[in-house]
Amino acid sequence: MAYKKLEYKKFRVRSSIKSFRDLDVYKNTTLLSAEIFLLKLPEKYRKKKGLQDELEKLKQISKFVPKLISESYGDKFTSLELASDKLEKSAHIIDSAITKADFLNAIIDNEDFRGKVLEIIKKYQVSRRRILNLKRAWNRVFGSGDIAKGWEKNRNIRNKYKKD
Repeated sequence: MAYKKLEYKKFRVRSSIKSFRDLDVYKNTTLLSAEIFLLKLPEKYRKKKGLQDELEKLKQISKFVPKLISESYGDKFTSLELASDKLEKSAHIIDSAITKADFLNAIIDNEDFRGKVLEIIKKYQVSRRRILNLKRAWNRVFGSGDIAKGWEKNRNIRNKYKKD
């Protein structure tokens, strides 16, 4: 199976980003979370407590991805390292969500449910790559030169006043 490579060496912003809500990865992962919340087990499997618990865990996991993306957007202005860590954490959470979805797909023998879950998995894989590309772009744009030095200087000044 051939995968489409989504890395861009010359990343450019398509429109002005005024808040985290303008980020495509935030929008997409929020929609994916909503899709997961609308998932229901097929009638045949609804009375199985373990499967219902697994679906609930998937629903809970999916909420953390957009939350971490929004937090990382705010953190990039004060600590690029913290913002990068949060983007990486969101990619790890996506891995967990994909694993849970694969588990449900392996157990549940219903074509309609499997089709929905496979579509969610594909979208999550794309979102994961885009999140990591966003992290690289932020590191390239904000992580070098005077901006990074200015952030470090401001953080040191704030820490000095916190101690006093």
